[in-house]
Amino acid sequence: MHVIEYVTEEVSRQGHDVFALDGIERVGWMLEAWSTALDWLDEGQGIDLLSIRTLGCTVERGKNRNGFRKCGVRVGTRICPPPQEVQDRLKRLLKVQVNMTPIEFYKEFELIHPFVDGNGRTGKILLNWKNGTLLNPIFPPADLFGEPIRNP
Repeated sequence: MHVIEYVTEEVSRQGHDVFALDGIERVGWMLEAWSTALDWLDEGQGIDLLSIRTLGCTVERGKNRNGFRKCGVRVGTRICPPPQEVQDRLKRLLKVQVNMTPIEFYKEFELIHPFVDGNGRTGKILLNWKNGTLLNPIFPPADLFGEPIRNP
């Protein structure tokens, strides 16, 4: 799958109409973040706290304009870690990332859920960055969190 198709699919899966302004903007934002990750990879930069924050703020410009979340969030019935723990959890994740597969890293990132919105989009960029598949992206397994999700 090509990057533009992948990004369009992901934005659509997140509930945005990719044929309306809301979705078109988010496709553009995610493509910009994707391009930034490609530049960083080309420069030999690794994933760090600043790169995660930058990607998250780029994929969801409105809701994430202030960076990491400062409010509680939930995903379905799961309550995510409180906002005051987000940065410390990310720092711990970054310290152990060398011992993790890209999928394990992605899953832990999603469990932390550091942003108000756009965590899935940011996580997909991080997954493909770590996996070396930014130019030929992959989706995580459809049952990664124990329940099926729709992947192409």
